[in-house]
Amino acid sequence: MTKQNLFLCASAFLALQACQEIVPSAEPDAPTVSTYTEAESSGLRTLRPYPNDDDVCELLKETAFTEAFETEGKRLIACPKHERGAIKDRTREGAKVVGNAKHWVLLSIDA
Repeated sequence: MTKQNLFLCASAFLALQACQEIVPSAEPDAPTVSTYTEAESSGLRTLRPYPNDDDVCELLKETAFTEAFETEGKRLIACPKHERGAIKDRTREGAKVVGNAKHWVLLSIDA
């Protein structure tokens, strides 16, 4: 196997691994860690904290992995699963839980 083929196989494996971590759900999964982890470690790409610069939730960039959760007129955000207060704040604002990505909960909220 050439280095290029090995690289392509490894890239495909990692992409499939990330796909499996983002799971549709109407409820947040139980926290798997009790400390903050970067959203990128859960296969997510972020734009900025949401709703304010000092918040733990993040506005997400659209990627191949989050595309299935994107809806016209909605923004996709994510909050760490262990930040139950932040998740409750977002749902009180009208956000709906749409999935889970490893250590993060995905929520859809009006744009």
